[in-house]
Amino acid sequence: MNSPSKILIIYDHFSPAWKAGGPIRSIEQLIQQISSDYHLYVLCSAYDYAENKVIDNITTDKWVDWQGKAKVYYNSKHNLGIGGFFTRIYNEINPDIIFINGLYSLSYNIKPLIAACAFIKKHKQTKLILSPRGMLHPGALSQKRYKKKIFFLVFKLLRIQKYISWHATDDKEVHFIRSKFRDARITIAGNFPKLSKPLPTQVKERGKLIMGTIALISPMKNHLEIIKTLHSIKQQITWHIYGPVKDQAYWDLCNKAINDLPSNIQVVYHGSIPPDKVTLALEQIQVFILPSKSENFGHSICEALSAGRPVITTDTTPYSNLQHFKAGYTSNLPKLNEGLSKAIQYFADMEAVEFDSHKENAINYIHKKMDLQKIISHYQNLFSIA
Repeated sequence: MNSPSKILIIYDHFSPAWKAGGPIRSIEQLIQQISSDYHLYVLCSAYDYAENKVIDNITTDKWVDWQGKAKVYYNSKHNLGIGGFFTRIYNEINPDIIFINGLYSLSYNIKPLIAACAFIKKHKQTKLILSPRGMLHPGALSQKRYKKKIFFLVFKLLRIQKYISWHATDDKEVHFIRSKFRDARITIAGNFPKLSKPLPTQVKERGKLIMGTIALISPMKNHLEIIKTLHSIKQQITWHIYGPVKDQAYWDLCNKAINDLPSNIQVVYHGSIPPDKVTLALEQIQVFILPSKSENFGHSICEALSAGRPVITTDTTPYSNLQHFKAGYTSNLPKLNEGLSKAIQYFADMEAVEFDSHKENAINYIHKKMDLQKIISHYQNLFSIA
């Protein structure tokens, strides 16, 4: 009987929410679901990139156990050289699969890619998988364009494409990958969801609404567009914002706009939130709002829906046509202000009985959308080395 394949997962940063020494949610859910079938190794930065310091209470620069499911190397060094660090790691583990999460990080995407190509020349049985995680979406490509042009140039000059199998999370991402890499070998395997239990909420009163957002604060998440929309809303709205500030200049613009809001609108910023507090945050709100320019999966959206929170989002996320299912509202991104205004007023004017129906619809919608066994089979196909 063959021993389980060894998979080395590489990604660039901690999410500030995972300060107890755990991976970002997409990777965490993947590890939780497949750890019994593979030997998993995870290499990532030890830095909280929002605060630019090493995360508290973790052991750095050596392999440590993570919940009995994976060995994790939290790297604290900024200078990783041209590729020697990753070559050493590859030789140490001799992985069957190298799975690189993301595209544009010099230290945790480009350097390990280059080193992996050299390693595969000597160890032809090793499979290299690149997972763009929505980073080829047009909305994502519109941010920091110069940096991304350099990435594509390096990719082409070094002929990296011939060594890679691509991971897409859905059909849309297949299209985005092929728009840049026409002959790409692509396997679809969706993100594993983290589903919450249904949560109680405050009784809905007509003319009032409590909204919440859990996300990085950056232009991609469109906080400022929500604030601009709230200027014209007449109902009584409270909006709770959770998440670290990724772009301080953007947050400064948001705060300036918040200060000009009318008295019927209250905005409360809570800062970063650890994972064990997400349930408490969801209990405080009635509707979850995240009108992202691009969302590869939207773990917070998925978790909110499973908790019974109708969601206001955009058609650039996987949660399209939520109003058809009476589980929320999906706005067309080019008409975002119009869509947000309509959605917020729709839920604000809703009475308790109708709102309770939407809560149940949100739960039913997300449970029908997610098929765990099907996702597992897709990852088994992705990680096949035959």
